[in-house]
Amino acid sequence: MTDEKNDIRAQVREYYGKTLGGSDDLKTNACCCATERPPKYVLDVMPDIADEIVERFYGCGSPIPPALTGATVVDLGCGTGRDVYVLSKLVGPTGRVIGVDMTPEQLAVAQKYQDEQAEKFGFEHSNVEFKAGYIEDLEELGIEDGTVDLVVSNCVINLTPFKDQVFSEIYRVLKPGGELYFSDVFCDRRMSDELRADPVLRGECLGGAMYIDDFRRMLAKHGWKSYVCTAVEDIHVSDLALETKLGFTSFTSRTVRAIKAEGLEDAEENYGQVARYLGGMPEMPRYFDLTEELRLIKGREYAVSGNLAAMLEQSRYGKYFEVTPRGAHRGGFDLARAQQALEMRRGKRKADLDYLNEACERCGIPSFYDRVNLPEILQASERPATMQVNITYACNLACRHCYLECGPRNNEVMPRETMEQILAAFKSGGYKTLDVTGGSPELHPDCEWFLREGAKIAEKVIVRTNLTLEEKPEYEHFLDVFAEVGADVCVSLPYFDAENADNQRGRGVFKRAIANIRKLNERGYGREGGPELEIVYNVAGPFLPPPQELLADAYRVKLTEQQGIDFNELYAFNNFPLGRFAMDLADAGLTDDYLKLLHDNFNAFAVGKIMCRDQVNVDVDGRLYDCECNHVLEMPIQLDGRDATIADIVDVPLPPREVRTNPVCYSCASGAGSSCGGSLI
Repeated sequence: MTDEKNDIRAQVREYYGKTLGGSDDLKTNACCCATERPPKYVLDVMPDIADEIVERFYGCGSPIPPALTGATVVDLGCGTGRDVYVLSKLVGPTGRVIGVDMTPEQLAVAQKYQDEQAEKFGFEHSNVEFKAGYIEDLEELGIEDGTVDLVVSNCVINLTPFKDQVFSEIYRVLKPGGELYFSDVFCDRRMSDELRADPVLRGECLGGAMYIDDFRRMLAKHGWKSYVCTAVEDIHVSDLALETKLGFTSFTSRTVRAIKAEGLEDAEENYGQVARYLGGMPEMPRYFDLTEELRLIKGREYAVSGNLAAMLEQSRYGKYFEVTPRGAHRGGFDLARAQQALEMRRGKRKADLDYLNEACERCGIPSFYDRVNLPEILQASERPATMQVNITYACNLACRHCYLECGPRNNEVMPRETMEQILAAFKSGGYKTLDVTGGSPELHPDCEWFLREGAKIAEKVIVRTNLTLEEKPEYEHFLDVFAEVGADVCVSLPYFDAENADNQRGRGVFKRAIANIRKLNERGYGREGGPELEIVYNVAGPFLPPPQELLADAYRVKLTEQQGIDFNELYAFNNFPLGRFAMDLADAGLTDDYLKLLHDNFNAFAVGKIMCRDQVNVDVDGRLYDCECNHVLEMPIQLDGRDATIADIVDVPLPPREVRTNPVCYSCASGAGSSCGGSLI
């Protein structure tokens, strides 16, 4: 051991043993800087601690975690024993607390009250032991490998010149799943040797403050690849001379939690894991503060990183938690984003307008209106050609890309009265194309009637379908209905082979759709002179589709050669960051990336062709929208400050209007553009 390090020990003993008579003698708030009150379970014990012990306490936090009944605890640099005696009460008569300190004057105070404190706590025998020695040499003090549940320290590790050895010893004595929980002083840069050698700065816990990144590396070296902070507070230097010496160096007090766990990584990674506090900790029955940011309230679900999940499961806290297994890797863990994704998966949050606007603001993406910067191009046609009608959200499938979140559990259908108003408005308004969509339109009880009536007044009828219901006898007749009314059939087929198509839409979907396409071919669809049969390609992930013409060629080759079917056109759609696709983006941590992709590929030429300029969309409740996406975002067309409905246009057309824009509009104007008729450019 060098003389220099012996001198540091001597300085610290002198400062805490003789120079300081109490916490009022400190020149900074480093050793008593905690502004947050200790937890209630600690405060409840404090009145039972002898006054002299408390008066000579020098600490910078409250490093006493919960769930300690029966635990073996070591307090490094215990001083007069304030935290030792709090811990004594919390571990109970079946637990054990060992206080370690090198300052005789401090230990004398602590040991003097040993029997008195045991009696106050109602213990037959004291469960406390004090050892005079160095915190970097626990082996010499008889503390064996893997025998300790918890090691605590309150603003002491900064005082030792042997920090590396301290952390090595702590890791050695902890049991698997054991916890290091300590408060100490950290700095934002490495200090000069001159500052570190200053006796007052060292005594005030600043000279030995750890540079936060050196601390991280030191922990990793000894086995802790990950740690969290449960509290972080700024330290203020009140002495002018010290402040002048320190210059731009800033300090914080941090309370650190590090669990001796297997499988930790050197960065916080996202595996889609969720933790739920079951309650049961006597000290914290309603919530548990896992980190500074994360308070786990009993019964609620919280997103946690792979490291946090492992720490909870392998520590003494494990029995109080339900933690889901690791799923697929989703990239780096961001607490706020991961929690958003969880809430979206659980139906507690949606990708609504506020959500998208917040993401755009975060990414520096201007509003679509500002990006276009030509208000006249966003004016809707005075005589729109297309009326698109969502007649139901019921669907036999629940596709991952579905931004409307249609599915088997959604039974919302358009009333017959509304459908009658639509036919009247279509005729009086001079519309040409009736575009019938929804989940599976065939599930609407009046679908056949609506198609037949629409065909009488429309130049073109389009039916958008997944074409899988028709395998069932009760729906097979729709193949004939489509042909009889001459409707164009637009079928979603997200890939040209079964494996990839079924991954998006569900097992067996490709086979059923292909079988029904063959039946439509038999009725003339996809053949020269017959009704139109279009296929829709939906992107599987957060990217733009390949060029539409190249996709069409690939589909024709594969579907003709392998399946023997024909079709007229293929439409490539950009995905909208809404509904289930938005959930998948959030789950993968790619919402911002996708929005940036759309913005960065903005195509001004596509804006003039966006479909909302020449159509009116009618939702199941009869409200009017510029497009389907605005359903989801609750942005109906406005008339005199109220939501427009189909009843408003039964006899009179819509007045001139400006299309209501939002961040999803970037999907339609990105790359080659996207519409219900495929690419725009």
